[in-house]
Amino acid sequence: MEFLRFLAFVAAWGFMWRWVVKNRGSWNVFYSNIVGAAGGFIVAMVVLSITLSLFPSSHDYETVQTQEAEPTSLLPEAESVTPPAALKDAPVFAAIEPDDKPSPADSALLPNYASRAPKSMALQTVLDQSDDQGRKALAALSKKFRSDAQADKSMLAYVMCSPFVTGTLRFPASARFADSKSLVSHRFKDQVYTFSNTVIARNMTGDDVTYRFDCSVQEQPRVDATPAEWRLLDLKLQKADS
Repeated sequence: MEFLRFLAFVAAWGFMWRWVVKNRGSWNVFYSNIVGAAGGFIVAMVVLSITLSLFPSSHDYETVQTQEAEPTSLLPEAESVTPPAALKDAPVFAAIEPDDKPSPADSALLPNYASRAPKSMALQTVLDQSDDQGRKALAALSKKFRSDAQADKSMLAYVMCSPFVTGTLRFPASARFADSKSLVSHRFKDQVYTFSNTVIARNMTGDDVTYRFDCSVQEQPRVDATPAEWRLLDLKLQKADS
């Protein structure tokens, strides 16, 4: 098909070129050849476009095998595992006073964001909102920790903090979280986790604003084999430069 398309292109170009030269009238041969070459090329391109639309090229695409995503740690290696002895002496979590002030127009936060935040969120909800790769990674993490009630679930807890944080923003889709290098995490008793990190979000004037957030969540006891639910214990956001 490509060869026939090439022949049609050359034939249209040559025919139009010859037609212009043959019917040049009072033009000289040199000028008529220039006009014929340019006009023939334009006509040939039109013919090529028509043939491409009527007879598109067929390509054999290789089937991409999607490999199962291995969950990667969202936390620094030193913080991803908590020894049992250290967990035994861990302090009990105490929530700080929530910041529920009205939000000005140049803020990326919703007004009274603390009262708008949901009190809890199911892991299944986050799974449904994730892409295919994220869904596989979360499912693998959930399956890994299902049999151990006292396992360090810091990675999973940080993932669950993310929708609580984005839910406070005027434009959740604009949120850009800092990488794990700036993440500070603490694990408390009874599967309570606290994270501090930065997030960049857009305000109503189109400017990007950086916030430092503190998010604390706790895994709720399972009632059946369904994914666990996580309760928001504390959430506070503050401008990074304030």
